[in-house]
Amino acid sequence: MLVLQAETSAEVRTALLVATMRGMPVRRVSLKELQSSLDARASLAAYLGEILPVGTVEFVRAVMGIRGVPEPEGMGYGPVGDFLRREIREGVLYELKAAEGPVFVKPVATKSFSGFVYDPRPGAKHTEYQLEQLKAIASLKTATRVWLSEVVEFACEWRYYVDATGHILAKARYDADGDDDAPEPTTEVVQSAIDSTVTYLEARGNAHPFAIDVGVLTNGRTAVVELSDAWALGLYAHARTPAGTDWKADDYVDFLLQRWRSIVAYGQLRAAREAADRLARAEKVEPPPPKVPAPRGRPRKVPLPAITQVAAAGV
Repeated sequence: MLVLQAETSAEVRTALLVATMRGMPVRRVSLKELQSSLDARASLAAYLGEILPVGTVEFVRAVMGIRGVPEPEGMGYGPVGDFLRREIREGVLYELKAAEGPVFVKPVATKSFSGFVYDPRPGAKHTEYQLEQLKAIASLKTATRVWLSEVVEFACEWRYYVDATGHILAKARYDADGDDDAPEPTTEVVQSAIDSTVTYLEARGNAHPFAIDVGVLTNGRTAVVELSDAWALGLYAHARTPAGTDWKADDYVDFLLQRWRSIVAYGQLRAAREAADRLARAEKVEPPPPKVPAPRGRPRKVPLPAITQVAAAGV
């Protein structure tokens, strides 16, 4: 069953089209209902068949919570450190108070807010998007883990949709204000960054589909923008296969489904391991000492003290 967010988006429309073509059951529900309606939560939790949630990060995260599916850790930058072409380090929100110039900030946890350029300089002009993110981080704890990066300028940015083996399924350019004649990222660099990511995931026994955003800096160098996990992953317009054909709606939904299945399976494996660990710890607990059985039969007669015997004789 497809669990689709009630709000309309390109991703939801695509999934609905596929459901119609395949005759798949569909349930439309809003994020608000998932958060506040006991009936909506109970019916989704009780559904025994396979599901695939499609919607925003917040929506899919809510479905994960209801279904008991653990949210994967963010992919970070570790697998592609050699392809960033800029300094990026992990820090906390509190460090922004000491910033003297613009710094790009992005959450370590998946989409607790969207990455943006934080500019503390007096008189700095902020776009509507930046103001939205400033409002979002104002509600977070100052110890929230974030990625901090120097600010660079990309001439163009592309998203590559990649399967678990490192094969590029589709790509799409998504920067809205770049030059139309900007060069495309170098194929060799893109594939090397993909191979590095697949190797990283395989070493952890958790290879899965993902997206990698790659761009060309204004100095002409190809650089990785970021990695994104393939759940609640946006579908950019005009995504095309390596052969140059349009990426089919079916293939996009299957891409999401493959990742969702791996998330569920990994969660089940982790739960089984935790249960085995609890059982092993319980078996190591020493049993309590055996109880001493109470004596059976008639109690043994004990001679009375002499004074008691005299009193009994009537003296």
